[in-house]
Amino acid sequence: MLRLLVLSDSHRDSFALVRALRLHREADAVFFLGDGEEDFFSPGVQALLTDKKVTALAGNCDVCSALPKEALVPLFGKRIFALHGHTRFVKHGFSMLEEEAASRRADLVLYGHTHVPRTAYENGVHYLCPGSVHAGDYGLVDITDDGQIICITAKLP
Repeated sequence: MLRLLVLSDSHRDSFALVRALRLHREADAVFFLGDGEEDFFSPGVQALLTDKKVTALAGNCDVCSALPKEALVPLFGKRIFALHGHTRFVKHGFSMLEEEAASRRADLVLYGHTHVPRTAYENGVHYLCPGSVHAGDYGLVDITDDGQIICITAKLP
């Protein structure tokens, strides 16, 4: 099994990132979906990522970022499309996101930006928005040995 910890929208709250990372030390990979690049690259956060596969993306508030806005990540036999969400206007609906997921043949889509935790399964694609870690929200994805994808949203204690 592979476990992904999905974080987004820390908005100057590196402490929340540290709390989530400490709570889920078992995670094999971490996806940071933007809006808090400085938080994510703080020494305290980076010290907790040394043994993890990390994907970090830029959000709309990460001005002058050199990070990509979107990424297609092959992992454990699955195609994971990750993005902050503003490039696909997720605050105004999901049709653009769903079209892009289909064109990239994604199995799983991870997005942020809305600050609203959400899981969905549409047309053979799993979707997860972890919400805002600044508000205590984050996501977990398990990819089982037989290829099943299980997405949940959670709240920091």
